[in-house]
Amino acid sequence: MSFNFDERVERNHTDSEKWLKYRDQDIIPLWIADTDFRVAPAIQHALSERVAQGVFGYADDQGELAKAATQWVEKQYHWTIDPDWVVPLSGIKPLFSLLQECLLSAEQNSVCHTPIYPPFTQSARNAQRAQRLIPYPLFEQPDFLGTSLPALTAQERLLFICHPHNPGGKSYSREALQQLAEYAEHYDLLVCSDEIHADLLLEPGRRHTPFASLSADSAQRSITLLSAAKAFNLAGLGCAIAIVPNNRLREQIRRAVAQRMSVPNSLGIVATLAAWQRSEEWLVAQRHYLRGNRDLLVKSLQALPALRLVIPDAGFLAWIDASGLQQTNPHRWLEQQGLGLTAGAPFGDPQAVRLNFGCCRSQLDEALTRLHNAIQQA
Repeated sequence: MSFNFDERVERNHTDSEKWLKYRDQDIIPLWIADTDFRVAPAIQHALSERVAQGVFGYADDQGELAKAATQWVEKQYHWTIDPDWVVPLSGIKPLFSLLQECLLSAEQNSVCHTPIYPPFTQSARNAQRAQRLIPYPLFEQPDFLGTSLPALTAQERLLFICHPHNPGGKSYSREALQQLAEYAEHYDLLVCSDEIHADLLLEPGRRHTPFASLSADSAQRSITLLSAAKAFNLAGLGCAIAIVPNNRLREQIRRAVAQRMSVPNSLGIVATLAAWQRSEEWLVAQRHYLRGNRDLLVKSLQALPALRLVIPDAGFLAWIDASGLQQTNPHRWLEQQGLGLTAGAPFGDPQAVRLNFGCCRSQLDEALTRLHNAIQQA
């Protein structure tokens, strides 16, 4: 079956957050992390069937989500899990604060790298917990994750990682993860691994390695977060899971989730089941298309010495050092050139920007043409 990722789907007059931000402005939106592709046909069909029923009461998936997740991670990552380890969630972001509140005492801290997806750092403030940030030299050492890690104190208890990394688009090797696992074991850290981009490794034949799959010890200290939201463009449907092998830890999280979070959206469950059970062919085709977009972006930016790119090998997000533009606020300057990227400051680097290349190629090509023209005329 063929899929048309070159189609320009009209999103201006929908409730798309990405497109609403720049409505009625000549700015191409390349910011928030969803794609502009239509979902897989199997997902659209499953949702249409469910909507046609016309009743949307309280939902109970009867363990189908856990079963589908178990089969998916076995097939995609060669990771064998027990369905009982799966904790259904309405989303991933709210869990970051919840984990710090329910797993850390007031005196304990979390740890994460920076730059990083902003909810990791925002969640510590929301939970009123201290957080130690480890500088991550993405532009110089994109595979840095497990090296040059600092000594910790007894206060540090929970390590957050983003694998593949957001905003860097780096998928970590088993060797890098193993170094991190040894670090976690040495300091007896719990590890929350956000692996929401795991199904979007761009290099042919490359397979995602979950942190929890490294060893029995890694599994017992891990909380793995997964969702079909990024890979299958379902971010608006509110469905995710945590995989928690440790019985005591899982029960703590289940109790906290039951008290503080809602259950997954019923349509989100329908869409996720259709994604994991019947949409792999579409996913493979999308990865191929995204790889072409990534390669176009890399080639284009190689001709612009003022910009430095971390070449992504996963996902549809590119992290760009724009300090060579010599602009106080490169994000704002790019908006003035008609390019709506994500500002780097909330991630931890105000001289960087994040570009979303999960769009049709003609739109990306138009954006890159604007970028070249703006820099040449500056």
